[in-house]
Parts: sequence; structure tokens; C-alpha cells
Amino acid sequence: MSPNQELAMCGCRCDLCKAYAPNVEKTDQRKTLAQMWNKYYGLDPSVMDTCDGCRVDPDPDCPVHACVLEKGLNHCGDCGDFPCKVFYQRCGSFPEEKKKDFDMDEYNEYILAYDNETRLKEYKTKREQLRKVSEETMRFMRGKYALDEVGNSKDELAFLDDKETVLTIYIRDEYYDFTVGQEVIRVTDLDTLEKVKEIIIASRTPNRKPLPKTHIHISNCGCRCDLCVHNKGETSFNAEERNFVVACHKAVYGDYVWEMNCSGCHFPDCTSESAHCRKGKGIDKCWACENYSTCLKTAGWPPEIHTRTITADQVTYAILPYVKGQYGN
Repeated sequence: MSPNQELAMCGCRCDLCKAYAPNVEKTDQRKTLAQMWNKYYGLDPSVMDTCDGCRVDPDPDCPVHACVLEKGLNHCGDCGDFPCKVFYQRCGSFPEEKKKDFDMDEYNEYILAYDNETRLKEYKTKREQLRKVSEETMRFMRGKYALDEVGNSKDELAFLDDKETVLTIYIRDEYYDFTVGQEVIRVTDLDTLEKVKEIIIASRTPNRKPLPKTHIHISNCGCRCDLCVHNKGETSFNAEERNFVVACHKAVYGDYVWEMNCSGCHFPDCTSESAHCRKGKGIDKCWACENYSTCLKTAGWPPEIHTRTITADQVTYAILPYVKGQYGN
């Protein structure tokens, strides 16, 4: 959101509300606002109090505020259950069909601030598009190229071949800026991303060398068991190679019990979180679930644009084996 768009937890725009304290200080229109509330919502507030916004002075009886805080979210639009019964206790939107009978000048001036369901649905649509862009970007870059990923831990990720930059991504609230050479392209959807891919391939020949596929063993969660350090069966690595792979895992995931052996989730005694989840949902394969691409139970590292620094080898051996489709799985 741009700095002037102060969004309440329920999705209302504080900066558009005539009762918002900074607006009242400029021009006090609370009396007219009360009339508009009566006209459009059937409410008749005898006193329209000045409001500092729910992030500063919350209504203790607001169920939305309490719910958003409990879930640790910024607002309802970030919740997977939106819209829900709690949200509808503070919903100020009208059906589009009903808006046709409204005085739209009045509506835009006095009521638009509370059109929160429409606003948050548009927000979720944009966020979903960006999520798909993020996932497809990483699948493409990691699938085509073996590159170091250098982030600034804030809002920037660069893909480097030795010290030469192949691509730099700047993370914004509502879009990504992709820089290839001297060209900067704003990306908000997959169609634009496809054009960026063409530019990258034209400027840089893919250098990703596939790992061996002699003993491919794919788990129910989509991981390549034969490339996993926990697999106690036949793997693609000898002892020396495995030590190197374990080092890559430690660098990416930190301290862990890397000596743990696994028979694979095909076995009935599998106790992994993803196995319990599949059993509860009555499915055999994780990728049969509609939430597969965003589920953290199925991957060691979410396939999304990030801001950490990870070497090309660490990506190859500690991340890609756990991303369905990257190594022939």
C-alpha cells in the first residue's frame, strides 16, 4: 500500500473516512457523514466521534480487531478464511447490483472508505497473482540456471554467475521490478514474467546440469528420496558426496539431526507431518491437495522470491530435491 492509504484491520480506508482525526482537523464533515450513514446503512449516530484508527485507538468490542491480532495478521485480506462470519460483522460493502441505485458522487465521497470486502478481495487477487509470479520465477531460475542467490535481507535478490549479475529482483508491496542488464521491467502477472524469461534466456544460456536419474524415487509429498540426505536406501551419492550434501543442508536449514534415516513416506510407519496431513484429508499424494504449492509441510524451502544469500550448490542439493517437478519428479 502507498503511504497515504491507511488500512484498518477490517479493510476500511482510514484516510478516506471523514471521521478520521487528520481529516477532521482539516475539514469537519462528521455531521454530513452521519447523514450518509443513515442513508446508506440505516444507522443514525447521534454523535460521530473523531477516530484515530483501530491501530491507534481500537474498539474493544470489535471482533475483527481481536481476530486479526490473535492470528498475527496485518488485516483480514491476509487470512486464508477471508471472508468469514467474523469479518461480516464489520463488512461495509454493498453488492454491485445495489450500487447502481446509489448517488455515486455521495458514495465515493462518504462511503467508499468502508467498501472493505471489495477492497480486500481485490487485494487477495493481486497477492495471489504475485504469489504465482514469485513461485514461477524461482522454479524457472533454479530449473534453468545454477546461480548464487544473493539477497540483502530486505527487498532485493540478485542471481549471480560468479560475479556477473544475471537478474536482480526488487520486491515491492504490489509488484516486482526485474532488472536484466540495463532493462527494468515491472512484473505483476505471469504474462509479463514470460516476457522476462525470454529476455533472460536470450541474454544468458541456461547452465543447469541435471543430477543423475538412475535411482529416481519420488515420495508421496513430491520430494526426490534418492537425492535426500535422510534416505537410508539407495541414493545417488557416495559417502564423500553425501558429506558435501549434508554441509549444504546445514548452511540452508541450520542445526538439525542430519544422521536421521528415513524409509520414505510410502511406508506405513511414516510419522512425518505431511503424512498425517494426507491421512486426515484422505489423499495419497500431497500434490492432489489444492494447497500444495503454498504448503510448508511438503517442502524444505518454499519456492518463492526471498532475500537470503544461498550458493548455487546449496540450491542444487538442499532445495531442489524437495521441490516437485525440478528434478523430473
